[in-house]
Amino acid sequence: MKNNWILKGVFSIIFVSALFAACKKDRTIITIDNTSKTVYYPLNAVSFWNNYLPAKQTFVLDATNGGWIKGSKGCNIYIGANSLEDAAGMLVAGNVDVELIEYMNKADMAFSGVTTVSGNQLLESGGMFYLNIKKGGTELKMKAGKLVQLIIPQTNKTADAMDFFKGNVNAAGDVNKVNWVLKDSIKVVPKKDTGQFGRGVYSMQFNYFQFGFCNIDRFWGKFKTKCKKFRIKMPKGCNDTNSTALLLFKDYNSCAWCQWMTTEDRISTGYELPSGETIKVLVYKKTGPGDDDISYQLQEVMMTLDIEVEFIDNFIKTNKAGLADIIKAL
Repeated sequence: MKNNWILKGVFSIIFVSALFAACKKDRTIITIDNTSKTVYYPLNAVSFWNNYLPAKQTFVLDATNGGWIKGSKGCNIYIGANSLEDAAGMLVAGNVDVELIEYMNKADMAFSGVTTVSGNQLLESGGMFYLNIKKGGTELKMKAGKLVQLIIPQTNKTADAMDFFKGNVNAAGDVNKVNWVLKDSIKVVPKKDTGQFGRGVYSMQFNYFQFGFCNIDRFWGKFKTKCKKFRIKMPKGCNDTNSTALLLFKDYNSCAWCQWMTTEDRISTGYELPSGETIKVLVYKKTGPGDDDISYQLQEVMMTLDIEVEFIDNFIKTNKAGLADIIKAL
């Protein structure tokens, strides 16, 4: 009987050892897989800010005669007479419905996710907007060769040369909603506005035009030394499901959401950043189930070629409205 128990014990040890070895082998495979460069998007910033989106403005335009569309933040868009057609190429007459959204400051960008990212490069915006025109709920397009004129108030502080960019909507779940694509055939002309805003404007004329997201921008890379490595180190307990970070440039009309790099346990970006510029790094985390269960921290730092911004566990309690006010002030 005793020998039987010994044999059973030996068998159990061998079985457990084999099982442990198999599990260990499985864990090793998982560990190898986790060394990939896969990144996970943080707490979905865009859906969180739904109540703070820039207003959608609606207008009625006589497509037969054309006319100006004038946004509340200064975007002026002229659509020429008999310029609109449907998907089949048929000329559209009579009244049409116009939708316009103006993204003219960093808060507009941050809340909407319509930020200043082109591929892996960061841009500075001189003014951007979304424009769409429909008739009976069906989207229209511009007739080839017809005139469109844009006069956009300058939102950047410098006199650097600007280009025209068209926005492509990113896949769902991307914290940066739009990827900007350069249209280098469009000439952007800076002018002095003597009208109600009394500031510089950018003027453009098209003999073709595509509705959607539009932006007067410049690439940072043309003017600045690039930061080789940027990381944000968060306190214990912060992870890709409960916290996120937003970068806002102090002297430029530019901002972008960050993302978690789980292989490094750090927050970073998927795009290039300029060295030698001052940025404000805003991090916030959810502390409970409600939208107002929030705490935040803010640091202002000078970007260098290799920088890690560390936050200790010293968060300040606030609510969604308070955090929105902080972003607007930045």
